[in-house]
Amino acid sequence: MIGLLTALLLAAPGEASPPASRTTAALEQLRAAAGGLTEEHLRNETVAALQPHPCVRHRMGLTQAGETWVLQQLRAEGLLPPPVDASQAEQQRRTVFPPLGDGETCPTLPQPISVAPGGNAGSHHDWPGGLVAHEAFNLRAGMALADLYEAESGVPVDRDVLTGAVLWHDWAKALVFTWREDGTLGPEGAIAGAGAHHVLGLAEAMARGLPPATILAQACAHAAPVDGDQRKVTGWLHAAAIIARVEWTYPVRPTRECLVSNAADDNWIHAEAAVHAADAGLARVAPRFGHPVAEGAAYRTRLRNPALERLGADRIKALLEAEGDAGLERALRSAGF
Repeated sequence: MIGLLTALLLAAPGEASPPASRTTAALEQLRAAAGGLTEEHLRNETVAALQPHPCVRHRMGLTQAGETWVLQQLRAEGLLPPPVDASQAEQQRRTVFPPLGDGETCPTLPQPISVAPGGNAGSHHDWPGGLVAHEAFNLRAGMALADLYEAESGVPVDRDVLTGAVLWHDWAKALVFTWREDGTLGPEGAIAGAGAHHVLGLAEAMARGLPPATILAQACAHAAPVDGDQRKVTGWLHAAAIIARVEWTYPVRPTRECLVSNAADDNWIHAEAAVHAADAGLARVAPRFGHPVAEGAAYRTRLRNPALERLGADRIKALLEAEGDAGLERALRSAGF
């Protein structure tokens, strides 16, 4: 059995194998949530963004001169450090303006959402389909937390704002974390002190004209604007506005939706521990499946990545704790490896 990434790499041009069932289920959950948004513009833009090859609106019509202006503004505002040499300057350009797919009227994401990982190499959900798995979990967590806070306060949490924030928060990981043919991922640069995906996702939300309350809650996923983090969140939003070439004047404050959005993203802590345990277990059993870690690309594309795609790191970690390597081997063989 080969996984989604390998199938896509081996497919003829124009072909694509169907995603694994876990990935399909997660993507369907996200699309259903997007379709259930009540605010029309937010709904339409979010549904469009979850299609296989969506427009990257904040890059539409951007010239090389425009890119240079954006970089100059970010540096002038202290949101990017002054480059020490031409190599670092080019690295910053690639961080702020990652490669895109070709679109007829608008550049597109370089890969479908369903293929993208949910984190960079060695981080949480770093497998094909990991992005939608991560977002689907965060969405369920966010709704559960909203229920708890509503029960506590007797005042509703705005589900449109919260749902939109969760769906958009990591959208740009499909732009930043692209797969190499050997099953590895490149590094992620920083913008305004945050991983580039965070600020670029905010820029896309701004370019699409999403409601400011949703964009604020989206920004809060990485930190709530409380005490010392107020300046941090403000910086992310300012950087995003420069990249999107728009004005941002909405007050940066810890709304209830902002705070729930922040708490809903905490799954990465559990998920990162899970992927580390899963990687260790997969490395131990890999020789039994003919693809030891030393094989490099073959191990990653024929066992490691597709195994995580099919089973998920949480299940692998739980199996290892309950049954040891024998339990993991049994699950892998049941999955067709």
